[in-house]
Order: sequence, then structure tokens, then C-alpha cells
Amino acid sequence: MLQHIIGQARRAIDDYNMIDEGDKIAIGLSGGKDSLTLLHALYYLRKFYPKKFNIMAITIHPRK
Repeated sequence: MLQHIIGQARRAIDDYNMIDEGDKIAIGLSGGKDSLTLLHALYYLRKFYPKKFNIMAITIHPRK
């Protein structure tokens, strides 16, 4: 299943030229399925994608 998601992500990234060499991509990590899946997909895609890029997860802790 993850391989299918990685393939779909790569297709979208290539079709819309979303990543350039050396990009730093910040992912807003909520802990939900969507943000965790995106983080995992980009993590594995980064290993074989021809353009090198970095990813980081960002969370915000609201004060009460």
C-alpha cells in the first residue's frame, strides 16, 4: 500500500514540478493519518528520487 502512495506522490511531484534540487520541505505534522502518510512517503521517496531534498516535521504546541 505504501509503495502505491509513494508512486502517486512521485507522479504528482513530477507532473507539477513540486520539488527542486536542494529543497527543504517542512511538513505540518498533526499526528493524523494524512500528515503521517505524507511524511513516510516523502521519507522513502527521498532515498531514490533523482533530485536531492530534505524534509522536516513541524508541530505546534498551543498554550492553554
